[in-house]
Amino acid sequence: MPTPSNTSAEKPQLARALEKNDAVQDAVERSAEELLLINKVLEKEIPPAVKTGDVAMALVKTAELEDKIQNSAEELAHVNELLQQEVAERAELEKKLHAAEATKKTPPSGN
Repeated sequence: MPTPSNTSAEKPQLARALEKNDAVQDAVERSAEELLLINKVLEKEIPPAVKTGDVAMALVKTAELEDKIQNSAEELAHVNELLQQEVAERAELEKKLHAAEATKKTPPSGN
C-alpha cells in the first residue's frame, strides 16, 4: 500500500507529464501552422509548369505531412484532457484519503 508521501510524489510526476504534453502539443500545432503556410506559399508561387515530377510529389507529401501533424496535435489535445481528468481525480482521492486518515486519528468525543 503506498504511503502518503509516495502518493504525493506521483502526483507531481503526473502533473509534470501533463505540462510536457501541453508543451509538445503547442509545438506540434505551431509546426502544423507553419507547414500549412509554407505549403500555401509553394502552391501559389511555383508555376504550374514546374509542378511536375519530384516537385509535384513534394507538394503532395507536404500536404500529407501537414494533415498528419494536425491529427497528432488533436490526439495530444485528447490525451491532455485525459491527463487533466486523472490529475483532478487523484487530487480528489488524496483529499478523501487525508480526511479519512484524520478521522481515524481523532479520538471519539463523549468518552
